[in-house]
Amino acid sequence: MTSEHERLFESPDTLQGRIERLGAHVYLLALALLTAGPYVTMLLISLMGEGWQPVTPPKLIPEVWSFINYTNVWTGNTALLDEPFIGFFVNSLIYAVGATLVILAIDTLAGYAFARLEFRGRDLTFLAIVSTLMITPMILFIPVYTWFNQFGLVNTRLGIILPHTYSAFGVFLMRQFIKTLPSDLEDAALIDGCSRFGVFWRIVVPMLKPALVTLGIVTFITVWNSFLWPLILARDSALFNLPVALGFFQGQTNTLWAPLMAATAITLVPMIILFVSMQKYYVRGFVVGGLKG
Repeated sequence: MTSEHERLFESPDTLQGRIERLGAHVYLLALALLTAGPYVTMLLISLMGEGWQPVTPPKLIPEVWSFINYTNVWTGNTALLDEPFIGFFVNSLIYAVGATLVILAIDTLAGYAFARLEFRGRDLTFLAIVSTLMITPMILFIPVYTWFNQFGLVNTRLGIILPHTYSAFGVFLMRQFIKTLPSDLEDAALIDGCSRFGVFWRIVVPMLKPALVTLGIVTFITVWNSFLWPLILARDSALFNLPVALGFFQGQTNTLWAPLMAATAITLVPMIILFVSMQKYYVRGFVVGGLKG
């Protein structure tokens, strides 16, 4: 009798649970379709002829599937772009990797100092750094350009990398993550005579893999998608990165939609590979980094 009584009360809950799960799946499916829709449209258009133009009703299924747009874009064989796309690809890679390595080094050291060292004005300095997150980078364009021009950094790869080598978010993330780590091993190493930098390099850094990967992915994607800094600081088209190069597919009277979509798809490939391969560390870095204030 007890089992029958339990089943009577469990069945409504089970039915309700199934309905809720079905509703959640329908919602997530709709959200996935809305998210994936633009990317699917981009890929379909990129597989059409170079002269494809938007029409009504929309025609998005290619009659003949072809990768000619990808070949033409990569070799610079299009009506509006006569430079190989691989050059812009290499520039983006140099800027993204260079800025990421610098930020990982600087922000990790700064985060460790704010998390473990005691010095006068530490909390006030950290507050000032974090407060810069509320400042839009746009107000820095003219001062930074004037300063870089005086030092001969305009129209150089180093000048394009430098504006991306400061990240208040990176300092905050590293400090929060390091504060969650136990300090027992560090104290033991200091007692045994290990230097402070030795403790940082040999004990702390190996435990920072999730935070390092998270900050690295965020920085790489940010610099990879950067448009305004390369546009402002680069005068020679040979120094442009991929986002700036995408503008070449739009002329005064027409836009090469199919080659533009192919170029955009090429631009997305490194970010997708990076995020998918490092996703588990990326999620863990944000979760653990937010556990302790």
